[in-house]
Formats: sequence, C-alpha cells, structure tokens
Amino acid sequence: MRVKLGTKQLQKVVLALTAAVFMSGAAFAGEVDKLASVLAEKGVITYGEAQRITTETGEDIKAQTASGTNPAIPAWVQNIKFSGDIRLRFQSDWSAGDNTRDRERMRLRFGFEARPVQNVTAAFGFATGKFGGVDGADAEPTSTNATFAGFNKLPIGIDYAYLSYDINNIGKISAGKIKSGMTAWNLKQLIWDGDINPDGVSFNMNKDLGKGFTFFGNAGWLIINGDVRRQAELADVYILQPGVTYKTGNIGIKAALGYQQFNTKGRHITANNNIAFNSATDYRLINPAVEASVSEVIGKYVVKVFGEYVKNTDDALYKNNNEGGLYGITFGDGKIGNRGDWNITYAGRYLMAGAVPAALSFSDAYGGAADVRGFEIGINYGLTKNTSFAFNYLSYDRINGAKDPRSLAQCDISYKF
Repeated sequence: MRVKLGTKQLQKVVLALTAAVFMSGAAFAGEVDKLASVLAEKGVITYGEAQRITTETGEDIKAQTASGTNPAIPAWVQNIKFSGDIRLRFQSDWSAGDNTRDRERMRLRFGFEARPVQNVTAAFGFATGKFGGVDGADAEPTSTNATFAGFNKLPIGIDYAYLSYDINNIGKISAGKIKSGMTAWNLKQLIWDGDINPDGVSFNMNKDLGKGFTFFGNAGWLIINGDVRRQAELADVYILQPGVTYKTGNIGIKAALGYQQFNTKGRHITANNNIAFNSATDYRLINPAVEASVSEVIGKYVVKVFGEYVKNTDDALYKNNNEGGLYGITFGDGKIGNRGDWNITYAGRYLMAGAVPAALSFSDAYGGAADVRGFEIGINYGLTKNTSFAFNYLSYDRINGAKDPRSLAQCDISYKF
C-alpha cells in the first residue's frame, strides 16, 4: 500500500529529518537526494516526486546560501552574534620611596547578542575580574583584570545582561546590567571607568538632521544600591546627555553637554566594592565634552583633539574644590585593525576632591582617586588582523597636601574575536 502525501508536505518531513543531522548546505542537499531515492525505491513516493523534491530542495539551498543563511540551522540560532577579546598584560607600578610592584595579568571577555523577535535584542556577556565582595560579588567593578598567582584558576563573572527594545524612528530603550557607554558618551573615562557596566535603564537615540549634522541623545536611570530597607531611600543616578555630530569631507566633530545627578546624600549605601559613594553629599555634575578629527593630514593618518570638563554644582561639602577636566591629542590610524596600523595619544587630566565620587573614574589613573592630576601616553600597533600591541605610561600626583607621585607602565597584547 502506497502512502499518499503532497509533495510539499513530504519535502517538509524530509527537511526536518535531515536538518537534525546535517549542518552544511552541501551535505544537507546530498542526504536529501539519498533519502528521496530510498523512499521512491520503497514505493512511498514515485520517482517523479523524488526528482521534484531533489530539484526544489537544491534550489532552496542555493537561494538561502546566497543570502547568507543555512537552511539546516534555525533562524533564531543564525541571529546570535558572538564576540570577545583576550588581553595579556605586564604591569609595573611604582611610587615614592621606590615602592614597586610588578604583575602579570589577563583579561578575557566574551558575549552573545540575539534578536529573538523583531525590535528586541537580548545580550549577555562574561568577563574576568576580582571577586570577594558581599556574597562573593564583584569587589572591583572598575577592572576586568585577573592577576596570575600560584597557578590558580581565574575567576569569571557576568559582565552584562540586558534586554533592548527598538522603538521605530524614536530610539532604543535597554534595561538590566547594561554596557558601559549606553547611558552617556564616555570620551576618556573622566567620570566613569570604561569597565563599569551599570545597573538600570538607558535610552539612546540618533536623528539625521541633514547637511552633515546628526543629533544624538543618551539618558539613564542607574541603581547604586538595589537592596534597601523600606525606611531608607534608594541611592541612584540620573543622566541626561544631548549631543551632535558633524561630518564634512575629512573633518568630523562630536560634542555633547551632559548632566549627571548622584542621589547619595543621607541614603543607604552598601560598601561592597571599591567605589566610595559619599552619603554625606549629592553630586550634580555638569559635563561638556568635544572631539574634533581631521583625516588624511599626512597620507592616510588622522589627527584628533579632545577635551572634557566636569563640575559638581552641589558644592556644599566641596566648596571651590569640585572641578575636573582632561585634554589631549591622538595621531595615526583611526583604528587598529590590521598589521602595521598605529597611533599615539597624549592626554592630561585632573580631578579635584569633590568633582566625582572617589574611585568611579579611570582606575589606572591613581586608582581612580580624586584630588589628583597628571598625564598619560599610549602607543598602539597592529601585529596582525585583530591582534595588537599597546604600551601605556601614566604619571599622577596629589593636587593638595603632601606629594605622593605614582606611575605605572603597561605592555599589552590583545586579540579580538
């Protein structure tokens, strides 16, 4: 007795069976041919139907392969993006009195991003770091370095995890442990260290204004401490940052004016990391930043100049000691992606004692402390595609009180995948 099935129905059955086993388009098509022949020999289908299944399946595979998809892999799997990097570092720190420390360190970061449904993105990632805070939590959110010691296994934890919804023609809203930079354009880590991935909600938008101008806007509500008793107020942060970019010929400019409000005065703050949020005061920060670039100045090379300023306008506790800023220049290739690419950066910065919460800013600059000033030099060179070498030198000292100069040098080899 012959089972009567429609050609399309039978093709779906064949595809479902073989997709569970074969992952490449060529192998997939070959196995469909074999299976169709066997079914025809057994009398389940006619030889004519077998030929049509083989032809139609081959055409489908060619079309899907040309479009960059694999018919044997579900669409939601093909929508997942994987990325990461690994960095090996030798670091030497020294201070007054010949107090020197050498460390061999490693950073590993990797993450996934998927689009399960239209307009929705789910992302999560992992990174090395230093753990041992309350309940084993992150003890140093300003760093993803792990230091080699006694052949120990290196700790790794959740670096970010969030959901985003793209509101058509308006912007993108994200919530969870969001990535650094999703709440504000972070030019050179004057306020926020780039390794901090904060907890909360962000909103981002871009609008083409025409004639080379683009408006962008960032906003965020961040939770400093999400574990409070009912009689205590939540310590949190509000951020609003409108900005504009301009591009014409080989000239580009990006500028923004940010406002960041840290609501910490009189609020319960759990000390489970190295950031010193001060419950004796709030921080209300005005933060303008600008970067201008000119490409093809000499050959293919780019010159960038940048500057940023911050002032804490809630200066009841830090009267006349509440400002910070940075300035600098970069020359060389715009990005390091291939062998022989290079650039060099010089930057100077200062942070007065009441400018920002202590240890929130760039951790390599005197541990992110306030009441410091100094400079840094960075050299980057491409070794191969996606592999680079970097040398960084930083020198900082106290603004007030007894001088306590500190310097560090870093040699890095990094690979992005």
